[in-house]
Amino acid sequence: MLKGSILLVGLLAGTGTAFASLSGLVGAWGHDFSVTPFAPKELMVAVATDKKTGKQFNVVKMPDGHLMAVVPFDAMTEPPGVPPKDLM
Repeated sequence: MLKGSILLVGLLAGTGTAFASLSGLVGAWGHDFSVTPFAPKELMVAVATDKKTGKQFNVVKMPDGHLMAVVPFDAMTEPPGVPPKDLM
């Protein structure tokens, strides 16, 4: 469990071309996003593997049972749109 939490924090911290500063801003896809303060959370983390291609990504199981993919910003071609009910 601790290993999964540390992995998630590492993934969120190392986002490739996106950048974060102490001012609470994240820049990606030519947009600036304000970011709430980071808060430690214990999450259920797993690795999903596509049976056909072997490609892998991390998934987080939310308290309500929904699964969310965790990928670096630079792996997405456009900003994600997530319904408020699915935000952590």
